[in-house]
Amino acid sequence: MTATIAYDRQVSNLIDKLSATGHVTHKSYKKTSVTLHHNGGRLSHQGVLDVWKTRPASAHFDVDAAGSVAQYVKVNEYAWAVGNMAGNQRSISIEMANATLAPTWTVTEATWKNSARLAGWLFAKVIGERPSKSNLFYHHHWSSTACAGPHMDRIYAKVLAAAQEAYDHFKGSHPVPRSDIEPFPGASFFHTGKKSPIIAAMHRRLVAEGCKRYQSSANADVWGPGDAKSYAAWQHKLGFEGADANGIPGKTSWDKLHVPNV
Repeated sequence: MTATIAYDRQVSNLIDKLSATGHVTHKSYKKTSVTLHHNGGRLSHQGVLDVWKTRPASAHFDVDAAGSVAQYVKVNEYAWAVGNMAGNQRSISIEMANATLAPTWTVTEATWKNSARLAGWLFAKVIGERPSKSNLFYHHHWSSTACAGPHMDRIYAKVLAAAQEAYDHFKGSHPVPRSDIEPFPGASFFHTGKKSPIIAAMHRRLVAEGCKRYQSSANADVWGPGDAKSYAAWQHKLGFEGADANGIPGKTSWDKLHVPNV
């Protein structure tokens, strides 16, 4: 039996059953994005498979109304999903069960949150890039369709944030700083092994303003990078100059970011 992904939650294996329909193109491609769909019905995993037995379509995953995951196509293979050859080659598609049908096509919170979590895992383990507006798509990005529906359009920002949170989790905790970088005062607070809410807030604010990530050697993402050079770079981007960009956490920095001082 063809194995599913090594996800940390159960994944129902329907890969070989879908392959038997002939609705899969067994050719591998480098994946660069994830695309979310609604499946057009309140369908179970088996219900999705039953549709694809007669309809020449496929996707890599389905997330049902309870949030459970099934896999139908190996992640690096071509799926007949987005109505666009380049999209089918380069994107990993996740179907989502609907809670209601037209015109709103709502999706339960359990479904979209677990879809976003799965997307975060795929970005961390397969694609190698953090989710963003430039690589986490809905079906209508690729072709003329309303999918994944108006409800999902309204909550895209929440979906993206959930996928980014999952990506950060799956990339692993607590990077180790280089030995040739001197920690800034208070680094022990930010390197407790838990995500720093202040550093996370700084990161989100800077990314929202189109700034580059100042991660130094640690590739730290939303983790506190633990060195003065990185913190000073953040301060420079926030408009501090001279001695004020000293790489030391301070109340003025927090106030400028509108995050709590601790």
